[in-house]
Amino acid sequence: MDRRLGWIRLTAVAAAYAIAFLAIRRVIAFEVASPWFVVVAMICFLGLAFVAQPLVMIRMPRPLRTIRAWEIDGGVYRALGVPAYGWLLRRTPLRLFNRDVYLRDGLRDTQRAGAELEAAEASHFWAAALVVPYMVHVALAERWIALLGVSLAQALINAYPVMHLRLSRHRLDRLLSRRSRQRVPATSPR
Repeated sequence: MDRRLGWIRLTAVAAAYAIAFLAIRRVIAFEVASPWFVVVAMICFLGLAFVAQPLVMIRMPRPLRTIRAWEIDGGVYRALGVPAYGWLLRRTPLRLFNRDVYLRDGLRDTQRAGAELEAAEASHFWAAALVVPYMVHVALAERWIALLGVSLAQALINAYPVMHLRLSRHRLDRLLSRRSRQRVPATSPR
C-alpha cells in the first residue's frame, strides 16, 4: 500500500472513531471515566495501531525488547496458561485479528514476520500502558468492581497477547538461528 493511501486510511479510521464517539455520546449519556468506555477506547487504540502499522512501526521500549530467560523457560508462562492461550489464538477464528504475524512464504518471510510480531506486541503493550493511569484512579477511588473489570480486560486483551507474542518472537528467533547455523558450512582445519 502506498503511504498516501495509508495516511488516508488512518485518518478515515480516526475520524470514524471520533464521529462514532460524538454520535453515541449524543444518544447515550455515559461517562468518559466509565470502565466500559476505557475498555472500548483501549480496543480502538489497538485498531488505530493496526491501521497505522504500515506507516509507523510501533516498537517496544528498548529495555523491554529483549526476551528474558524466565519468559522462555516455560515455568511462569506455562503456569499462567500462555501456551494454551496461543493455541486458542492459532486454532480458532481469533487468528483473523492479525494475520500479518504468521509466516506467509516459509522461512524467506522471517524478517517481516518478526517485525510484525514486535509491532503487535508493542501495540498491546502501549494499549495496556495507556490504561494504567485509569486503573490507579479507580483503585484510589476504591471502585473495586471497575478495577476488576478493567484488569480482566487488560489481561485478556493485552497481557496474554504480549506474553504469547514474546514466545512467538523467541520461537522465530530460534528458528532463524538454527537456519543460519545450517547454512554456514563447517570449516575443516588445514
